[in-house]
This record gives sequence, structure tokens and C-alpha cells, in this order.
Amino acid sequence: VMPLGAGQDVGRSCIIIKILDKTIMLDCGIHMGFNDARRVPDFAKLKKFKDEKMDDVLDLCLISHFHLDHVGAIPYLTEMFGYHGPVYMTMPTRAIVPFMLEDFRKVCIDAARNEEEKEEKDEGEKDIRTMIYTSEQISKCTQRFHVINLHETINVKGIKLKAYYAGHVLGAAMFLIEYRGVKVVYTGDFNSNSDRHLGAAWIEKCKPDLLITESTYATTIRDSKRAR
Repeated sequence: VMPLGAGQDVGRSCIIIKILDKTIMLDCGIHMGFNDARRVPDFAKLKKFKDEKMDDVLDLCLISHFHLDHVGAIPYLTEMFGYHGPVYMTMPTRAIVPFMLEDFRKVCIDAARNEEEKEEKDEGEKDIRTMIYTSEQISKCTQRFHVINLHETINVKGIKLKAYYAGHVLGAAMFLIEYRGVKVVYTGDFNSNSDRHLGAAWIEKCKPDLLITESTYATTIRDSKRAR
């Protein structure tokens, strides 16, 4: 397991898992707290050699939901780092992500225009305008999206995938990943309590070899809805 983001941090969710000869990326988000290279996951860490192709080191990308800290770096991965493999998500996520990416692009451009130019830049620092993708790149990126339905089991490159309801936001999913007898559960962001418009997360009983779960409020005791 190699976190390229979100390890002991909120933002830039991107977890790499390697199961025998398969490498899977879990989410591909940006960090909203940075305007430089730290905004996106360090995809270069996946390559053993500088000229190695991304398609040779990454087999599959899974997206849990449409929030930017989980999807905002997908165009970087596909259009700038050259990943041409499948990117799986639920249908609602597939429908909303293009709007999220385009809105984020416009916000970044507006922010760059309003920001006063620095007289001197630190060595190696990149202007935010060189860090953002174009509308054309977003369009090309979304062509690589594939849909997995909740409770559907599919096989991708020999990897067995099943999606489960995660609550949190419309279309959010947890994934059960199985390859050659090794089972991994990735929750993404989930909500164990139902609310007015979304149900509680649910997954069937299983015994994964590895559980990767969010822990944003893991040590927080929250009051009941009635008390709040």
C-alpha cells in the first residue's frame, strides 16, 4: 500500500495498492490547500524508470465519489501522465464529475487572474495557470470513464470488483476488490447513518485481507441528531 495523498491528511485522496502483479489506484483527488505541485498526487513515484509508461505500471483506477479531493487530479493522470487504462465509478459519479472538473478549472483561472504576480518566484515553483487542465483535456479524460453499478460484480484484467452503497453523497461507493484469493475493501468516504436524502452505508459480511477506510472523525464522539 502506497498513499500518494490523504495519508494522515485531508485532501488529495489517492491510494495505490499492489496485489501480486496488479497495481490499482483508489481515487485520484487534489488538495485544495495548495496551489503548486503539492496540489496533485506524486504520480512519478509509480514509475521505476523516468521513461516508463503509466499504462505499464497501473492497471486500474477506481473512483469512490465525485468530490474534488477524490477526482480533481484525474485529468492530470490521463492527459498529462499518459494513463489510458480504465477509470471506474458509479453512474451518478460519472454524470457529475465533468461538471466538477470544469467548475474547478474556471475557479482556478479566475483566482490566477485576480492574484497579484510575485516579483520573484522560488526556484521550481510553478504558476497555478500552468498547473490546471483545459476543457479539452477534461473532455478527453471523461472518455476513459467506465460505469460499475451498485452490487454489480465485474471482472477487469482478472481483477474482480464489486461496488456497495456508501451513503455520503449521491453515487458514492465502497469497493470490494479481489485478485487471486486476496481481498481488499476500500470504503472511500462513507456515512453509517441515514439522513433525509441518503441511506446508511452497507456492505455484506466479508473477511478482507486488507481494509482501507477513511478516519476523518474516527476519534470524534458526535452528538445525536436530536441533541444537535
